Amino acid sequence: MNTFELVIVIAAGLLTVFNLLDKLIAYGKKIKEPTDNLEERVSIIEKRMEIEYKALFAEYDLRFKKDLQRIEMLEEGNKVTTKALLALLGHAINGDNTDEMLAVKKELTDYIIKK
Repeated sequence: MNTFELVIVIAAGLLTVFNLLDKLIAYGKKIKEPTDNLEERVSIIEKRMEIEYKALFAEYDLRFKKDLQRIEMLEEGNKVTTKALLALLGHAINGDNTDEMLAVKKELTDYIIKK
């Protein structure tokens, strides 16, 4: 076997090896393609859900703040009403709690007007 034939055999062997490597790489990409597509879809869905959840939670946060204000207003009204009932009870028992009743009446009037 002469040198020329040896070079051709080596070149043919290298060409076969490179062709085999190319086919293996293409097959690996083909196998990985469904996983890549799924990861891309999941990423898109996660981004969309994150945006939607932020908007939804912002809306709920606003509702909770309004509810908290409403509850605080009701609590203040209950305090004023309780003071008025206590003043009436004191007046009914003693008959001389007129100053306290006037102060509670003013507080109750202010609360009703402010409300």
